[in-house]
Amino acid sequence: MNRPLIFLGTTNLDIVFYSHSLPTVGQSLMGTIEEFGGGKGANQAVAAARLGAAPHFATLLGEDDAAETLIKFMASSGVQTGKFGRKPGVASGRSIIFVSSEGSNMIGIDAGANEFFGPDDVKKALDGIPQTAVMVVEMGLPVAACRAAFEMKADRFLIFNPAPVRAQLTDADCKAIDILTPNETEAEELTGITIDSPTTAFEAAKLLHDRGIKAVAITLGGEGVVYLDAEKSIHQSAYQVDVVDTTAAGDAFNSGLAVAITRNMPIEDALSFAVATASVSVTRKGAQQSMPTEKEVRAFLAKEGAA
Repeated sequence: MNRPLIFLGTTNLDIVFYSHSLPTVGQSLMGTIEEFGGGKGANQAVAAARLGAAPHFATLLGEDDAAETLIKFMASSGVQTGKFGRKPGVASGRSIIFVSSEGSNMIGIDAGANEFFGPDDVKKALDGIPQTAVMVVEMGLPVAACRAAFEMKADRFLIFNPAPVRAQLTDADCKAIDILTPNETEAEELTGITIDSPTTAFEAAKLLHDRGIKAVAITLGGEGVVYLDAEKSIHQSAYQVDVVDTTAAGDAFNSGLAVAITRNMPIEDALSFAVATASVSVTRKGAQQSMPTEKEVRAFLAKEGAA
């Protein structure tokens, strides 16, 4: 039987500018603009729903037209919306994203209602969520909310995505985390180790593990992911795809990993499934709209000979 799944995180309206290259200071670029549903937590929840889970999602939105659009899309994707909150007099979060023809991006975020998500909201979110659940928390939320989630996790399985890094992890934080999922930049911020290869990523993972985190999975873009726990060190290579837009690739990975864990997959299979989820997502535009279904991920893995 699959374990319950809940995401605690941010929701944004993504305003995406596509152009040949990323801008430099003082440069004007021609391109096209599109709008998508975004926010790390929302992206992860939608991805999980498309992968066949029925995830709960706790988030705060404003009282504006953007909120109505975002809620409608998440609900239609299969996300359970009963733990959504609204903040009167405040706009929903928004992101401005520049995407180059090679798929690389630059992101600016106006947190909006997300910045008001606090410990009381965490308590409401976890009310009625079984101790067998997998919970995924991201650091786009205020630090006080993240730490409240750590304190209230009890026996639930906690995946923490420290993106963006808003504070260093305390020893108490580390002991609460079952899997930490930074990218290479975030891992550098948390450890001070310059990550330029899987070898140095393993060094950073070991340092974080030695601080009390049960397992660390550092995503490395085209180099895949390195994973370390008390018993295993795994380098899951990336799959080669034609990249269109890397926005939310990390969210796709986190969601794929969380869904795999709810299904009690061995960690090797869970990492492969998560990397495949991210690989398919980057071949499409947008964040939530780019997330693949489980059937698509399985077909991709079969094509790669990894099913």
